[in-house]
Formats: sequence, structure tokens, C-alpha cells
Amino acid sequence: MTADLPRAARFESEPLRCFIDNAVQEYQKCLDSRDAYGVPTHLPRASGLLFGRSDSSDIKISDIEFVQNVRDRDESVMAEFEANIVPQFGEVYRNPGRGFWSDDKSVLQAIQRQSEKGLDLLGSVHSHPNWHEIGPPHERFQELSENPTRMDEYLFRQSSWPVNVIWYIRAIDGFLEHRVAGWRPGAERCERLDIHIPSAIRDEFCIAGPSNR
Repeated sequence: MTADLPRAARFESEPLRCFIDNAVQEYQKCLDSRDAYGVPTHLPRASGLLFGRSDSSDIKISDIEFVQNVRDRDESVMAEFEANIVPQFGEVYRNPGRGFWSDDKSVLQAIQRQSEKGLDLLGSVHSHPNWHEIGPPHERFQELSENPTRMDEYLFRQSSWPVNVIWYIRAIDGFLEHRVAGWRPGAERCERLDIHIPSAIRDEFCIAGPSNR
């Protein structure tokens, strides 16, 4: 299915700004939760579903829906982490604050709402913090960036969505650094997807990465 779709996706400004605002709020909450040793207790998680339209020449993301995270309260999800995810990807994923799992009912409701506007569910976007630099020492072994972790690749393959965006946020010298990359499931590894961000958004948030539209 994804092989027939374009190799790039374009974001409209307003839904993307809403996601960035949420991701920044989550990251700031993380920084504000630092203890006397500078280690935060809040692991920031910003995640949304991408809705839009696609044809043979273009993928356009026109809206983003925020859905409930049930990672730490849905018994079937917690069982999936214990039985499959922790053994494959490490003890760090036993932490209920690690990972995001969208509530099935919320996803269905979002699909129904967006379908009325003629938009399809095309994928997801989620944030990565520099947890390997600021998190608890025992959780710093896994470097995070705009590239997918093995866990991300697992989830991307499970969903089979054609557009999966990772938004990396890192505080450096009093400023927030933003880096973004798009991915789609591949036969063995995820394949890079070009992400086009409007100039105004790129300039406003000083986003590093490929050139915008």
C-alpha cells in the first residue's frame, strides 16, 4: 500500500502549530519536574493522529487529533508491554511513563469526525525528548533523536500507516532545538519520508531539517 504513495508529506500550518505547542508544553513540564539533582520525573509525551488527503502526487496533512493515552491504565495494553515489548526492547519499557498507546475508542471517534470533513487517517506524530541526557541515569543508555527507536519501528509496522513523524525537542543554551523527520514502514527497516513544513512555522520555531515547501 505505501509503495504506491508519494515520498513526501506536506503539513498545513495551524494543526502543526497546535502539535508543537503541545510538545513544548510537555517538554517544559518535564524541565519543571527536575529534582535537586536536576533529574526530571515527568517524561514528556506528545502524540497525535495525522489526517489529510493523498493521491498519486501528494500527501497533505490538514488536521491533527489528540487522543487519550491508555499506556498505563488499559489492562490489555499493559499485558502487551509485559509479554512482548519489554522482552524485545528492554526493561526501560516496564516504566508506565515510557511509550504512548492510543485508546481504540478515541481513535475510532477521531476517524469518524474527520471522515465527515473528507479526511483520512494517514499516520501519527510523536515527540522525542533528549531523555538520554536529562533522564534518570539508568534510562540514559538509549539515545533519542528524530530517528525511530526499535520500539518505534515495531509500532510503525503494527499500524502500517504511511506517514509517521518524530519530533525531537532538546533544550540547549536556554533555547529549544527542534528536529523533525518522517518515516514509513519498510520491508526490513523504516524508510525516510520527506516532510515539508511551512516557512512561517519553520522560522517561528527554528526547526532544523529538510527545506520547507
